[in-house]
Amino acid sequence: MIHRRDLLIGSAASLTAAVTGSPAVQAEESSADSKASPPIAVFAKPLQALPPRELGKRLKSIGVDGIEATLRVGGQVEPEDFPTKLPPLCDALAESDQRVVIAATDINAVDVETERQLNLLAAQRIEFVRTKYYRYDFARPILPQLDDMAKQAEQLASLCRSLGVTALYQNHAGQGYVGSALWDLQRVLAEIDPQHFGVAVDIRHATVELSTSWRAGYLAIRPHMRALYIKDFIWHEGKPLNVPLGEGYVRPMFQQILADGLIGPLSVHMEHLDHRDASLVDQRWLRVVRDVDTLRSWLGA
Repeated sequence: MIHRRDLLIGSAASLTAAVTGSPAVQAEESSADSKASPPIAVFAKPLQALPPRELGKRLKSIGVDGIEATLRVGGQVEPEDFPTKLPPLCDALAESDQRVVIAATDINAVDVETERQLNLLAAQRIEFVRTKYYRYDFARPILPQLDDMAKQAEQLASLCRSLGVTALYQNHAGQGYVGSALWDLQRVLAEIDPQHFGVAVDIRHATVELSTSWRAGYLAIRPHMRALYIKDFIWHEGKPLNVPLGEGYVRPMFQQILADGLIGPLSVHMEHLDHRDASLVDQRWLRVVRDVDTLRSWLGA
């Protein structure tokens, strides 16, 4: 939460301490409370090399609320291991007053396996579940595909409603991703209560994909917003290059969302240092710390 211990970044000593751990209307009505005190999570992907207990201690040292856990193939916990490994992960985080704020999963349709996973996530009181992306088949007409996806999303929303969880769809830039333009995602979710299936608005991907027209896309999807993903980029040789928060182009969109009212948790995605090399985990952690600090400055905390 924003009112917790302030993060100090101004010296090498503080960095060392950080390393060691020394329907849509309902969503709009909740925006005032969310703006006052939005939960802040850190996307766990760059920090998966850290044992959960150590991760919890570090997170507590910077005053965030927990993680967006990677509970998918190749993540912190594989789906098949949910019964045995998910409770220990949650317990280890809880020792430092941390929690799984969002679960990033491979779920995007209802079947027996989806029901199994969602029941286990709900049992751990994980409120938000990020879904896997929908993809276009460019050999077929686009709009009928969106109608089919809307039916699929309605089924998932119904299951989430029965379990008391909220599915989140992240807009992602790039060819073939449903939701990259935002308007298409609005069509998919138009008739669905965002309390059951909403959008994790990613300001980096929206700005990459929509450039100067992000405002129209954002306003179209705003009623469905249930979380906000934080990361930054610049253009380099015609391609988007991830950079530390505050060094790129996303702040105007963030400021607009902040002015309109934050809805749901904020998740900080540090993607400007390779996440695959385990030996770089401490360097990645320092970059996470900087991004969290920048976010807090933007929030006025």
